[in-house]
Amino acid sequence: GKSSRDIDKWAETIGEAFGLSELTGKKFVGFMGAMLKSMEVTDDQVITMSKNIVELASDLASFYNIDVETAFNKISSGLSGQVMPLRELGINLNIANLEAYALSQGIKTAYSEMSQAEQVTLRYNYLLKATADAQGDFARNIDSQANQERIMQLQREELLKRFGEAVLPAVTRATVKFNEATKDMGGDLVKVA
Repeated sequence: GKSSRDIDKWAETIGEAFGLSELTGKKFVGFMGAMLKSMEVTDDQVITMSKNIVELASDLASFYNIDVETAFNKISSGLSGQVMPLRELGINLNIANLEAYALSQGIKTAYSEMSQAEQVTLRYNYLLKATADAQGDFARNIDSQANQERIMQLQREELLKRFGEAVLPAVTRATVKFNEATKDMGGDLVKVA
């Protein structure tokens, strides 16, 4: 529905802005969306948070000079409550930090008394605050060797995607004809086996 159209439009724009292929963006958003929904985050929040997390993964990858998938996995782990993956980047999502952050935002509910959706939203907001210096790093350093290599990889993926889309109809027709031509022979082989 509306969400898939919104994500499709967004995914078309992330190449130049974040050095990610449309397919990678959709894959990460889909994974994050499923994870956030399972934590009972509302649909509108799921879409916004998922897209922001994918964009943050690109910026963290640029900032820390790691690959985007590693950055995304660290963020996913952190949002699900695992402390160590993001701590390796100097981001500490322990409960004491989260409770201090919650108090600074006027939230008086103890972390242990929050719903799962409230906890993940708190971790998300804290993560955005803690990574403020890294946000926008891909765009700021687009001319760096690492980011130029990411763009080159993206362009390669896009070329392969276009090539695949161009030859897919011919391959599909050939597969159908092959299946039709071998239909009777395949049936005999199945009976023998």
